[in-house]
Amino acid sequence: MDKKLVIILTLFLGLVVLLGIFIKTSANKETVAHKPQVGGFLIEFEDGTTEQEVKSILKNSNMPINYSIDYNSDIMSSRYYIVVNEDKIVNVRDELRKKENWTDPIFSDFKKGDYYIITVTKQAIQDENFLEIMEDNNLQVKKSVLCLVRFGDGSKDWILGKDYILKDEAVKIKNELEMNEKVLVVSPDYIEG
Repeated sequence: MDKKLVIILTLFLGLVVLLGIFIKTSANKETVAHKPQVGGFLIEFEDGTTEQEVKSILKNSNMPINYSIDYNSDIMSSRYYIVVNEDKIVNVRDELRKKENWTDPIFSDFKKGDYYIITVTKQAIQDENFLEIMEDNNLQVKKSVLCLVRFGDGSKDWILGKDYILKDEAVKIKNELEMNEKVLVVSPDYIEG
C-alpha cells in the first residue's frame, strides 16, 4: 500500500507541475501578445548618407533579429532640414517665424549635439524670402535620406524575435541609433498586438 501511495503522490505532483508550466506558458504568451510590438523602423539619415553607410550603421547597432532595408524609401514625401549652431538657433527661429511658418509641424526642431535640426516644408525651399533668410544666416537646406527597416521575412504570421520585437527593446535600439551623428530621427513602426 505504501508503494501505491508513493506512485499516486508522484503522479499527482507530476500533474501539478505540468499544469503549472502550462498555465505559466499561456500567461506569458498572452502577456507578450498584449505588449506593444515593433515590426521595424523608419530612419531619417542626414543628407548624403550612402546605402553602404546605412548598412554599416545598422550592422554595428544591437539589432536583435534579421531585417531588410529599403534605402532612400519613398514611403513618405521628402523631408528637408537645416542645421543651425546652438548659438544661432534663437535668431534663426525668430526670423523663420516672423515671415511665415516654414517649419514642418511634425518635427519642427530638435537638438543634436551642439546644433539644432529644423525641419522645413517643401514649399519653403522654393520661396525667395526663405532662401534669403538662409543666405543671410549662411545656412543650407538639406534633404534627409529615409530608410525603411523591416524585421523578419515580411510574412503575415508575426513571430516574436523573428518578425518583431517588443517596444522596450525598440526604444533601446532607437536611442542607440540616434547617438550616431548621421542619424537624425528613428521612428518605430508599431504593429497590432
